Amino acid sequence: MTAGVLAGKGLFPLWGAILAAAAGGWTTDLATYYGARYFRSHPRVLRALSHPWAQRMTRRFAGRPRVLCAVFRFIPGARFIAPVLIATATGIRSRTYLPITFCSAMIWGILLVTIGRKIALLVTYVWGHVWSAHGPLVVAGAALVFYILKVTWRYFRSAE
Repeated sequence: MTAGVLAGKGLFPLWGAILAAAAGGWTTDLATYYGARYFRSHPRVLRALSHPWAQRMTRRFAGRPRVLCAVFRFIPGARFIAPVLIATATGIRSRTYLPITFCSAMIWGILLVTIGRKIALLVTYVWGHVWSAHGPLVVAGAALVFYILKVTWRYFRSAE
């Protein structure tokens, strides 16, 4: 989304943002997949695969690992456990995993950057006259001051 916002503000070319988002997502998927293949007998990987959610996904998608490769990126919370599941619990090979996840990453990049760009254009249209270069700093500073005041208030209230 951030790349889409940057593209919507004209600070980053649209196709550059799409390629950056897709490459980042695909690289993360590949690192997780190959890491899980290398450490498939490690206790932490085995513990992650024994989680009830991972067991449900294994039962649901073990018969269709190519579908899981194509859609796990779009399932909230599945970005880490699905490549581990694919690498350890299915028989899918790298020559199948790589092109499927590449296509999925490209579609995901296009979708996220396009949505982020539309949101940026909408925010600029609605609040364009309000935003300045110092706007985000003012908001972050106000949030920090509010948080410090809240913590201080709770500290002195608990002392009573």
